[in-house]
Amino acid sequence: MTVAGLFRSGWWVLVAAAVVSILVTVSVLRTSFGPKVTDGTDPISLDPCLVDRDDLIQAMARDGLKALNNPPTMTPDEVSTRNENERGKLLVSTDRVIGVVFGGEARAYPLRLLRWHESVNDVVGGRAIAVTYSPLSGGMAVWDRMIEGQEIEFAISGRIHNSNTLLYDRRDDGQASSLWHQLTGEAIAGPASGHRLQPLPSVLRTWAEWTLAHPDTTVMAPNPGSKSLYKRDPYHSYRGSDMLRFPVDPLPPEGALSYKEVVAIVTTGDHDHPFALFDLAEAVGVPQGRWAALLDEEVYMISFDAKAGTFSVEPRDEGIPRPAVRFAYWFEWWSLHPGTVPLP
Repeated sequence: MTVAGLFRSGWWVLVAAAVVSILVTVSVLRTSFGPKVTDGTDPISLDPCLVDRDDLIQAMARDGLKALNNPPTMTPDEVSTRNENERGKLLVSTDRVIGVVFGGEARAYPLRLLRWHESVNDVVGGRAIAVTYSPLSGGMAVWDRMIEGQEIEFAISGRIHNSNTLLYDRRDDGQASSLWHQLTGEAIAGPASGHRLQPLPSVLRTWAEWTLAHPDTTVMAPNPGSKSLYKRDPYHSYRGSDMLRFPVDPLPPEGALSYKEVVAIVTTGDHDHPFALFDLAEAVGVPQGRWAALLDEEVYMISFDAKAGTFSVEPRDEGIPRPAVRFAYWFEWWSLHPGTVPLP
C-alpha cells in the first residue's frame, strides 16, 4: 500500500495510536522505575550462571520496584468502607486476586497492587510465603520461602530473562545474592544456582468470588508510599496485543494459541500440567464452568472462567493434598517447555 493509500484507508490512525501508546508506556515506566543501570554496588552474583548472560536483560534498576515485607492487611468490610470514603476504589468485585489459605487463614493479594511490587514476602497461617507476579510474562506464583531451615526474603533484581521477572534473595550475612526465576522458582545465577523453591497452592479469582468463598479473609493493604502508582496500569495495552517488549526465545508457533493466552500450570508431584483457559472453555462448551481432570491417577475439580481469567483446582477426594498452581502467558511457558501441548 502506498503512503497516500495508507492515509486514505485510515490505518494511519491505528498506527499513530499504537505509537503513542508505546511512547506513553515507556515514559511511565522510566518515570516510575528509575534508571536501567545499577550503582556499582550490586550484591547479586552471576557466578555460576545457568543461562547465557547475554540473555539477562537489565530492564530497570535493582529495587526499582519496592518488594513488600509483611504488609498490613484489611478485612472486606474495611475495603468496602474505604471504597465509599475515597474517590478511587481500592477494590471492585471484578478485580482479580491471588488467594491463599494456610493454617486455616485466608488472604488475598490484588493484582492491581502486585503489579507495582511483583514480590510480597508474607506469613500466612504460620507459613512464610512469597507471592510473586511478573506482568510482562503473566507469571503468577506463590513460593515457600523456607530453604534448608532458613527464611529467605525476595526482592526485585531489575533483570529479566525471556521477559520474566528475576528476583534476588536479600542477605544480611555479607554473602552474595542469587538470581531466582519468578515462574520456575529456580536460582539461575549466583551461589544458590540449581536450588528450587517449592510452589504452593493458590487460586486466581475475582474479589467477589474470593470473599464469597472466604468471608473471613484478609487482603493485602496498599502501601502508602505507592498510592499514586496504583492508579496507573502501564500494561493495559500490552495485555491486549501479542506485542512483546523484550526478546523471547524460543517463541511458540503462530496459529495455535495467542502469545498472551493465560495458561494455568497445575503441579502434582513432580509433574506440571498446563491448561490453556480458552481451550478448557472450548472443551467444556461454556466460557466458565467446572471440569474433572485426571492427573497422576487422581481426580481434580477445576473451576474456571476464561473471559475473567480465573482458575482454581481442588482434589475431588478428601485426604489428597491441594496441588500448587502457577499462571503464565503462553509464550512464557513455551519458552521454558518448547513443544508443550496444553490440556485438555
